[in-house]
Amino acid sequence: MVTKKQYVRLITDDSRIRVDFTIEKGKVTEFVTQYELLIQDQWHPVIRYDTAHNFVHIDRFHSDGTKAKKKFNFLNYNEALTYAILDLNTNWKKYKNQFLRGLKNEKRRNCCTESTHRR
Repeated sequence: MVTKKQYVRLITDDSRIRVDFTIEKGKVTEFVTQYELLIQDQWHPVIRYDTAHNFVHIDRFHSDGTKAKKKFNFLNYNEALTYAILDLNTNWKKYKNQFLRGLKNEKRRNCCTESTHRR
């Protein structure tokens, strides 16, 4: 029997963790767990663990729209999902601050670039 489970945990008004996974015969067969940040009425992914491409990896989204992917080696998807949920629940503030710092730096760069072009 295949069971799909989904839930969203609202942490603050602008932060949430979204979890989506599938279990078959007591084992996780795929998952996505993601920390998201609300900016100007839109939810943006900041950190995402998933099993797309048939391996566990983390995507770190940057404020400029780029992302960095890092592969993780776990014994199984059950272990990986547990780790991902624990990491996001423990470190969401750090991930939020890093993302916002990048957004602030991006705005500063754009401001400086625009003023340079006006001259």
